Amino acid sequence: MVYINEWLPNPTGSDTRGEWVELYNNGATGASLSGWILKTSGASKAKLSGTIGAGEYLVLKRSTTKLVLKNTDEKLFLYDAGGKLMDQSAFVGAATEGKSLSRISANELTSYRANELYLWADPTPGAANKVSFDASIIRNTYPVGVSLNKNLGIAEFSGLILSSALAITAFVVFALKKHETLSKLFFARDEEIW
Repeated sequence: MVYINEWLPNPTGSDTRGEWVELYNNGATGASLSGWILKTSGASKAKLSGTIGAGEYLVLKRSTTKLVLKNTDEKLFLYDAGGKLMDQSAFVGAATEGKSLSRISANELTSYRANELYLWADPTPGAANKVSFDASIIRNTYPVGVSLNKNLGIAEFSGLILSSALAITAFVVFALKKHETLSKLFFARDEEIW
């Protein structure tokens, strides 16, 4: 399968000269890219051609493809010759300057969804991604195809308000019962309080 392995939307220096997208073929045989398309969330797209060998990386530079990558809130899609979406990658917020959005491979992270996560790392065009498992970087992984900006609907918002109100009420009742004087004041109605 050919997939998006790494991409550099905000290189140090000129975006025009420094941007690139890297594809990887993890299949056992070579794959033809004739008719395949790389597309961004904007109107930018590149028609691909040629082949990519088994276990090989292919670096597609902006100077060749004319594919323009945004430095903020960008998405990248890879379609096969039949128009089927084969892979996608995205980030929210500003791209880290000089860092590539790199796929975490199953060899680097043991997880059933490991090959769907990306993080900002040092660029490795044409080679295996080098992933640092520093805790601050791991928190910046992005699952593929999952919206990171989910808007709450009326039902979710109402449920959030109700559960918050119940939690606050339970805390207040607990605090009142734990405090001896307040407990007598609010819960012991048969005693006379002076």
